[in-house]
Amino acid sequence: MSKPLTFLDLFAGAGGLSEGFIRAGYSPVAHVEMDAAACYTLKTRAAYHWLKKHGKLDIYSDYLYGKISRSELYDSVPESLISSVINSEISEDSLPFIFSEIDDILDGKSLDLVIGGPPCQAYSLVGRSRDERGI
Repeated sequence: MSKPLTFLDLFAGAGGLSEGFIRAGYSPVAHVEMDAAACYTLKTRAAYHWLKKHGKLDIYSDYLYGKISRSELYDSVPESLISSVINSEISEDSLPFIFSEIDDILDGKSLDLVIGGPPCQAYSLVGRSRDERGI
């Protein structure tokens, strides 16, 4: 069995693009997203995929039914999985931090693919200039 191709998701949002790549058999290395709420979704989906792969979806069901907290859900999977979601804006100032985090996660392994979502209109400077509300 060949090793799955790996990917890094930039401007990850809530992970829709990652979901497609995961379903196609790719393996995420890290996700970089500036929105904290979207990062919780990315972490929760990462936990879901790990639990599914390891036959432990009952833990995810317990989370969905409110029997365990989000923290308990995250504690049920490897910490490295949760820390692979990097909550940071991508800017000239943040690049050294982001590169360092990704290098630590890769630990000398190769990366096969970089994917990235289109900018959200609310965060895009072009989108804001076209929106009379400025959002």
